[in-house]
Amino acid sequence: MMEDYVSFENAKLLKEKGFDIPTERFYNECGTYCCGASAYNWNDDDDCEDCSRPTQAMAMKWLREVHNLEIYPYHQYSQDGDKWWFEIVKFPSPVSDYESNAIYATYEEACEAAIKYCLKMI
Repeated sequence: MMEDYVSFENAKLLKEKGFDIPTERFYNECGTYCCGASAYNWNDDDDCEDCSRPTQAMAMKWLREVHNLEIYPYHQYSQDGDKWWFEIVKFPSPVSDYESNAIYATYEEACEAAIKYCLKMI
């Protein structure tokens, strides 16, 4: 089973919003992903165009712990195939702040869209 990493677009947004968790993987300025020798905060250097490439789970945890934004992906089986959407809750509110109208084919696509939505919200 492979880990799913955030897209280059979301990695750049994470850097802009202050994501500072060391990762072994990063994107260079062209959007090509690379692997470092050890975990490093690739977002730390403002003069460098590199940006950290966290997993979707790391990004979602950071959004939850730093910005109190919880992402809830939901699944629905239908005869047309699996369908996914997401809901965003900003703690401590127990009420949904946003529910996607879009439908995604996979859990990972729904998570990627939710991460992007949250990053644009903060």
